[in-house]
Amino acid sequence: MATFGEMLLVFRRAAGMTQEELAEAAGMAARSIRDLERGRRARPQRRTAQLLVAALGLGDADAAALLAAGRPGRQPVPPADDATAPFGLLGRQDQLVVLERAAGEARAGRGGVVLVRAGAGMGKTALLDTWAGVQQPQEILVVSASGAELEQGFAFAVVRQLIEPLLARAGDEGRARLLSGPAQLASHALRVEGTGELSPEASVGLLHSLYWLMVHVADEGPVALVVDDVQWADAPSVRWLEYLARRLRGLPLLLVLAGRPDNGAAVEPMLERIAGQPYCRPVGLPGLDTDSVTHLVRASLGPGEPRFVAACASATESNPLLLHELLRTLADNQVSAADDQAHLVEEFRGRILAKTVVKRLADEPEPVLRLARALVVLGDEATWRVAAELAELGESTARELGGRLRQIGVLAPGEPVRFGHALVRTAVAEAVLGPVELAAGHARAAELLRSDGAADDLVAAHLLLAEPGGESWWVDALREAARATRGRGAPEVTVAYLRRALREPVSVEDRGPLLLELGKDEMQIDVGAARHHLTQASTALADPYALADAASALAGALFLSHEHERAVDVLARAVDDLGQTDDGIGLAREVSWFLQAQMLLIGYDQLSTLPAARRHARRLWDHKLAGDTPGECMVLAALSAPATTGEASAQVANDLLDRALRGGLVTADTSHMLVTLAGLAFVATDRLDDAVARFDRIADMGGRWGSFLMVSSAMTWQLLVQARRGRQLPLTADFGHPATTADQGLEPRARLGMMAQVGESLIERCDLTSATAVLTADADFDRVGWTWQGPALLVRSRLHAARGNQAAALAILHEYGAEENRAQVMSLAGAPWRSRAALLHLTLGQRTDALQLATEELELAHQWGTERAIGVASRCLGVIHGGRKGQALLREAVALLKRSPARLELARAHYALGAALLRGGETDKARQALTQALHLADTCGSVLLAGQARAALATAGVRPKPAPPAAPSLSPTEHRLVELLRAGHSDRQIAQALLLTPHDVTGLIEQAGRKLGVTSRAELASPA
Repeated sequence: MATFGEMLLVFRRAAGMTQEELAEAAGMAARSIRDLERGRRARPQRRTAQLLVAALGLGDADAAALLAAGRPGRQPVPPADDATAPFGLLGRQDQLVVLERAAGEARAGRGGVVLVRAGAGMGKTALLDTWAGVQQPQEILVVSASGAELEQGFAFAVVRQLIEPLLARAGDEGRARLLSGPAQLASHALRVEGTGELSPEASVGLLHSLYWLMVHVADEGPVALVVDDVQWADAPSVRWLEYLARRLRGLPLLLVLAGRPDNGAAVEPMLERIAGQPYCRPVGLPGLDTDSVTHLVRASLGPGEPRFVAACASATESNPLLLHELLRTLADNQVSAADDQAHLVEEFRGRILAKTVVKRLADEPEPVLRLARALVVLGDEATWRVAAELAELGESTARELGGRLRQIGVLAPGEPVRFGHALVRTAVAEAVLGPVELAAGHARAAELLRSDGAADDLVAAHLLLAEPGGESWWVDALREAARATRGRGAPEVTVAYLRRALREPVSVEDRGPLLLELGKDEMQIDVGAARHHLTQASTALADPYALADAASALAGALFLSHEHERAVDVLARAVDDLGQTDDGIGLAREVSWFLQAQMLLIGYDQLSTLPAARRHARRLWDHKLAGDTPGECMVLAALSAPATTGEASAQVANDLLDRALRGGLVTADTSHMLVTLAGLAFVATDRLDDAVARFDRIADMGGRWGSFLMVSSAMTWQLLVQARRGRQLPLTADFGHPATTADQGLEPRARLGMMAQVGESLIERCDLTSATAVLTADADFDRVGWTWQGPALLVRSRLHAARGNQAAALAILHEYGAEENRAQVMSLAGAPWRSRAALLHLTLGQRTDALQLATEELELAHQWGTERAIGVASRCLGVIHGGRKGQALLREAVALLKRSPARLELARAHYALGAALLRGGETDKARQALTQALHLADTCGSVLLAGQARAALATAGVRPKPAPPAAPSLSPTEHRLVELLRAGHSDRQIAQALLLTPHDVTGLIEQAGRKLGVTSRAELASPA
């Protein structure tokens, strides 16, 4: 139940009084009013409560409720409304208090959600309107929207209702600020003039962009977004409301949603997830109690006797709307509220609207019925001109008859045209329109709206409800509506229009392009359907460039479905077809380059498609492309894939990438897949600064587009660069980002890469228990390509060895190596398994096998050509050889690795050299090498190697410095956040970069600070 202070706040707002005005009227101090409303004083003295009742001018019922709430030992009761109160608000005081309490939290910067769920006619709209009507704009700005049955197929219809008024009131300068930074893409969802179509990669971030627009709005003061009939809201809008609901805490933003309980609506699962948020307050609207029903009966019919009142409550199930209609009809028929009249009420049970509104309508002349039918078809807010045409009436006649529909309760009073209630519309529709007539009405409405110049999506909304087999312009209209919504973050809406168009008779020449459009749009929501329709498009199209477009999209769908062989075959055939197209301007050749780049990306992802991809790559090498066109740049970047799998040297790979980047790869590669490949190739060639530049760009684009896939992948590869430099960061297996638990997990390749890095780091820090937990089998392991599997398998092998099971470790390496050998892969860039296997063979006393593998790796390392690869292979072979020859190889390894960025590998080479010198009796030189190894190992964070170096130094008679304390582990997200803090970024900049909320950033700063033992943001931001 509500407290005295909460009820006082509601009544004061309803009276339109400030705290100061109420205090003056009651002869009190304003501070006393504030203390009561904030709960600092639980109850006032009786005289004070009476003064407040008088000052507020409360009616008897409300006065009694407020006085009761102020009595000690008494539970407050909700007031019954007086005769002038809206019938839907009887007994709703507790619900108003919940709303006011949530608004108070939002005003204090603690945003939340109120979700009102109740059946039709229970007073949801009246509750929202009453609460919103008493809010003061200077305290909380309320903007409202409503779902509509006919608009469920629109894109962001409810979002636009909410946000467009905010943009309008902001003015040009304010509008530019609201749509700045990460909110810029929101203009596409809102159809701001001048915005074009977004790429699929960018359009997925529209929800994030709309969120930041609301952050900017909330910067100016508390805001309440109120959505009525949310069960009929369009799916893209509800998806954003769900996205927003998870990110409200820490913002002065209240989200109020009202709708019917589960009625099979498509958006119901999203509403259930909103209801499950920790800061969501559920609100129900029970049926009216006996006192409330009695109150209404008396207001309509005079004094009501008990059995008559009970009959009214039973017949209507205490539903306010149905009770209102029942009492109106009884009053029209001059029925008294006496017990002996109760049997008349019983006749209405279960058919209230049919025997009230619908019966009144049935008695009207045919023109009124025609208008009612037309309005059922058109829905709320129809124009009189179109309604008149559909009803075959003159506009003035339609307006006049509309007045009659208002008089009998079909339409609500005033403009625009609206039914009295959704239940009324449903009842009227069932009474005056059959399914066939309704579908025909929608077809005719679409035609009239098109002639009237209505928006494409409104015309299409009616065509979606019409039966197939219409006129030829229907397909054009549906495709036009699809084009208008494409790239605006609502692919399911675009797809719905095109699927409906496909049900129409389509000409042979139009069917192929329609299937191509549909298949490409389906890629964002249903890859299986996209694959089906793109396959059909490939057989229906004749234009070579449309065929190439279809082949590219189909190959992408097949790749996502793990059908690599089919994907490569589709692209190869498309390339051959383009080779026979001579357009005289080089367009066919340019398009072919794009397809061939895609073929290499897909072909080199799996060992099964490697032979075909390799044959194609060899033909592409022969072209010696300069990178003069975007297509050539794409091919050059794609050729780094075969280069890093052993088909060329690091120098060749670098040359390919340099030419691609100089030629404009970053601009040409809108998906950033090849930019990512370029970054990973630079990691393989040890151009780590160039790799960082690529990954930073991907992170920046991901932050601007709101793409968690790009941001999380960039974070993973940025950490990979640090690992390649030798830093063993103390990371947790938990990525630590809210999106990995709420929206989506990490992309499988990024997750596998992160798992390998964290596992390797845990082994280096001697935490084998945690490493075992991290390196358990991954469900998606077989779904990623072999180039991603290799590093993870090497780490798993190393874990087995660290746990003393060298045989199991060796089996993993040889099984992987056998796959590479079968595919004729001779690569050291990703998984140099031979040197690790060689050292395991040596441990098991199998020196011959060890020498063979180590020698092979050194030969391959020289072919690849990086100091890291040659240094690591030389260290391995030096350890196996031993003696003077081994020492020479180890010295060479140290010299090479000093010129590389691989600090931990250098430490290992120093340690191996020191151990060899110690065994050879060269103690002084051994001490120097081991001291260098210890320093580097401590710097890199390798507890394992540092421990080995300390033990060796102790054997050499040196007392090494004590081990530094173990560094606390941070999640990858916390680690990146600390990096950005130390780079001088503000909290909001960090939130934008990492796709967090400002509230998330505050929490993560506190969390990271506790782990690192610091107490302030400034201390955390100071360089370590």
